[in-house]
Amino acid sequence: MFGAVSMLMLTQCGTSDEAQRKFEQEAFRFPSGFTRTSESGDIIEIDPDDWRVSPLYEAFVEVTPAYPNPTTGQNVNIELLITGLGAVNGLEIYFFDDRDNLRLLYFDERIPLPTGFTSLSINPIEFSESGTIAGALGLHRILIYDRRGNIITYGDIKVE
Repeated sequence: MFGAVSMLMLTQCGTSDEAQRKFEQEAFRFPSGFTRTSESGDIIEIDPDDWRVSPLYEAFVEVTPAYPNPTTGQNVNIELLITGLGAVNGLEIYFFDDRDNLRLLYFDERIPLPTGFTSLSINPIEFSESGTIAGALGLHRILIYDRRGNIITYGDIKVE
């Protein structure tokens, strides 16, 4: 089931288990800011806690921060550049709802994901239990996992 790249990753991650655990603990903190981006993806202001890549994936994945951010109702885009062949097995994107429960936003069952860009689009209405933009207002923490339950990256999206 595990390919050579996966075995290499598991061997390497043994030395960085503590760094990965620390990264995952940081991902579950309450959001306090966000990386401000334009509609075309230009970064206007960086939140140093947003869209970092986990130690497990830092050699295989690059992240383009969510854009536009903030959004007033436009779909928000996130791009992952996967550079390691067989490095990422599936994707799951979650966010915390109004009751602090993790809710699934996106699911990709491809194992492995192909190298190159994987583009993700999130409709901000998904953050709303009422199905309205008014119900989605606020700052939302997004967590992107692989299918093995490892956090790849996380960041915050603001709906205004």
